[in-house]
Amino acid sequence: MPWELRDGEPVIDPALVRALLREQHPDLARMPLGEPVRGWDNTMVRLGERLALRLPRHAQAETLLDREVAWLPRLASQLAGLPSGTQHHAIPAIPTPARTGVPGAGYPFRWAVVPWVHGTPAVHVPLEVRDAYAPSLAATLRALHQPAPADAPASAFRGVDLADVEDRFARRWDALADDLGRERRDRLAEVWSRAVNAAPYSGARVWLHGDPHPNNTVLAGVGPVPMAGSPVLVDFGDLCAGDPASDLGSALLHFSPAGRDAFVSAYDAGRVPDPALWARAQGWTLNYVLIFAAQPPGEALRPLGLGLLA
Repeated sequence: MPWELRDGEPVIDPALVRALLREQHPDLARMPLGEPVRGWDNTMVRLGERLALRLPRHAQAETLLDREVAWLPRLASQLAGLPSGTQHHAIPAIPTPARTGVPGAGYPFRWAVVPWVHGTPAVHVPLEVRDAYAPSLAATLRALHQPAPADAPASAFRGVDLADVEDRFARRWDALADDLGRERRDRLAEVWSRAVNAAPYSGARVWLHGDPHPNNTVLAGVGPVPMAGSPVLVDFGDLCAGDPASDLGSALLHFSPAGRDAFVSAYDAGRVPDPALWARAQGWTLNYVLIFAAQPPGEALRPLGLGLLA
């Protein structure tokens, strides 16, 4: 998941964006553009006050964008039809693409115009701010985790049994475990052992964001003190259906131990707790920690991974 340009990756700059808009959406072509911001899979370019272009950096990212275009309208419709007893204030805003685009102007991939979410990525705010929104994020994910239709997309890496990712986990563990103290290494190994030996998921496949980590969560408002009570999930490229433990494991990365307790309590509110679910979730947390810790310097999630391994 490199930040540097891959071999053959298109250079995405304002001139290219203007050309694509003039060709395919000329009514948008005169709107102000922001500076391109490159993520793992896509480059985002703000368009006016309320929109942005989402431009895949590589072919796999184009596939993920196709998933968003195909499925986010269906997900939004399903969530809008939830029964009146649901906490509607917690139902996530689904960033349904407003327009789509095809290859052109020398750019080789399909692309989309999407809603722009104003705010600050949660990874850039202090831990105490993140802890403050633990109940709100729990309610958001609980509202999202609704039974998915039979043809909802699946993922090989999220929402699956932990045994399906154990080989990848083992390689990452072998690369990093020697840098841990013996006591810390033993504690983390026990977390993984409990997770893989927990009762497997047997419920209905539910909708998953797929990657609700702190860099895919935006806090409304800007400035030194964003509004901690209003986390908004962005980047639904890993949208899939399956075991909610993988989403919950990613969400636990946001918080301190106290914040994690508040998150678990809020997610479980009003129903019988499932210890196996949370054992699996903790395994997923460790899996993501290893992924983030292995990222190159300068990647926003790397300090989070390294800090949780310390």
